[in-house]
Amino acid sequence: MATLITLDTLSQEEQYQLDLLLGKLARFEARNRIKEAYYEGEQRVRQLGISIPPRVLDAIRTVVGWSGTAVDVLEERLDWLGWVESGTDFGLADVFSANDLDVDSGLGHLDALIYGIAFACVGSGADGEPDQLITVESPRDMTGIWNPRTRRLGSAASRFKDPETHAEVEATLYLPDQTIYMSRGSSSVPWEVINRDQHNLGRVPVAPLVNRPRASRVNGRSEISQAVRGYTDAAVRTLLGMEVNREFYSAPQRYAVGVSENMFQKADGGTITGWEAISGRMLVAPYDEDNPEATPSVGQFAQSQPGPYLEQVRGLAQMFAAECAIPPTYLGFASDQAASADAIRAMETRLVKRAERRQLVFGKAWLEVARLIMLMREGSVPKGFETEVAVRWRDAATPTRSAAADEATKLVGAGVLPADSQVTYDRIGLTDVEVAQVEKDKRKATLRDLAAQQTQATTPGQPQNSPTAQPGANTPAPSAA
Repeated sequence: MATLITLDTLSQEEQYQLDLLLGKLARFEARNRIKEAYYEGEQRVRQLGISIPPRVLDAIRTVVGWSGTAVDVLEERLDWLGWVESGTDFGLADVFSANDLDVDSGLGHLDALIYGIAFACVGSGADGEPDQLITVESPRDMTGIWNPRTRRLGSAASRFKDPETHAEVEATLYLPDQTIYMSRGSSSVPWEVINRDQHNLGRVPVAPLVNRPRASRVNGRSEISQAVRGYTDAAVRTLLGMEVNREFYSAPQRYAVGVSENMFQKADGGTITGWEAISGRMLVAPYDEDNPEATPSVGQFAQSQPGPYLEQVRGLAQMFAAECAIPPTYLGFASDQAASADAIRAMETRLVKRAERRQLVFGKAWLEVARLIMLMREGSVPKGFETEVAVRWRDAATPTRSAAADEATKLVGAGVLPADSQVTYDRIGLTDVEVAQVEKDKRKATLRDLAAQQTQATTPGQPQNSPTAQPGANTPAPSAA
């Protein structure tokens, strides 16, 4: 017998989907916590326990932020500038501005690079919110099930945990035709449905931002890979060894031969400290004239240098840079000679290509968000949408202003681009506000030219400009004196 769906209860199928999705979140929770710890530099590195005492390990906190660098240098090249509408105005620019997606989109890109996936949700805004509300959700609290045939999510769910008890007290289940909002007092009681949004879109209003997906791993892969973690851990252990070396061997290590115990006693009979012995007492060891051979001899061991440790860290940095496709200078190891502009671009080639690949994959997700916006507003995706709407990214290579201007000048001069095209403005790095100001200034200049021509044409004694007039034509000959 089919279960009757009421407002405050879940059907058997809905309960199954919710349990499946929340179970998926629980399975990935520990892994995601480790990735976040590496990104924040809070990971605890396992030690061999051979040369460093446990007390020292607890007292010294050594951090290497390479994992965060591997993510940040890629995310910094992913500036999404919004949707481009080449024909019909679908109003996407207003949605982009109302939801502050120039900033919030970066939150999704960053989480996708850290965890492998993030999510962008589309819904109806409440009072004081945009009509089409777009939010970016972390994979720590949201997940979905991918449908490979439709190339979209078949279902998704998000949760909210109580900060004190860490129990799941709120949840949202996203289905193709409705979104269900639930709550409960504790994890020991069943979910209570508090609202059902029957949108009837025919698809889940959630678009996944997937980093480095592949056919066998549709949920993506984190930039903080096993190799990145291994190099980071090795660097932490090396720097920790250098710290211990500094504590034990930075002070000169001295030795004394032929000394007696009474030389290390104070006048009151107490024993002097090791520092007092090094700083003064051993420098005034007595000389025995009757037995010169018994005179104490004092020496000093050579100090240990940090050079070997730094060289090891340098080697690890080179391997780390090769894994992440970033120049070694990004990790703090600068060469003595300044690199030329061409050399810098050559070192960044792989990094730029990786950023362009992320722009391609993330751009598909933002196009899906645009389709969801149209579905919620119009009830269907308008005709011509697929061919007229695209996503716009800032150039991942970040060329210099002079190089971009030179490139645009050559393209305009060759007739490839018109001088007033939006594409040309993007090439030289103008923002939307600057483009609007340029267009406004051009209109003002055109009006001034028209006003000047009109004034010149109506002024007595002034020749009228005619596009067909030739110099000297219709000019009366001078009269004889």
